[in-house]
Amino acid sequence: MGLTLSEYNMLLLLSEAPEGRMRMGQLADAIVFSPSRLTYQVKVLSERGLVKRVKCPEDGRAWEAELTTEGRTMFRRASVIHAKGVKNLFTNAVTDEQLTMIHRIFAQVAQNLDQVHDD
Repeated sequence: MGLTLSEYNMLLLLSEAPEGRMRMGQLADAIVFSPSRLTYQVKVLSERGLVKRVKCPEDGRAWEAELTTEGRTMFRRASVIHAKGVKNLFTNAVTDEQLTMIHRIFAQVAQNLDQVHDD
């Protein structure tokens, strides 16, 4: 497939974003990259035809990363492989009871993160 985990995560975020694009700053924050690291990563994915940089329609000074049709196709193929990997390495390794407990733990962590983010 040829995607790193961080590239996969970037394609995931863009695929979930309205119209398949996000402001560069928002994307950097979401993926926990410095702005310069994100700019480099977007350049690499642009060269592969998976994303493109476009001017923000609301603010002509800002840039957005936009998922291309080829990027959507690559993400869909990669997500099937990713899901199989998670299932094989994680889901199949624990019991249903343990999986329920993990879900509860992550739900609590997510709730705590929401509270911290709101402060």
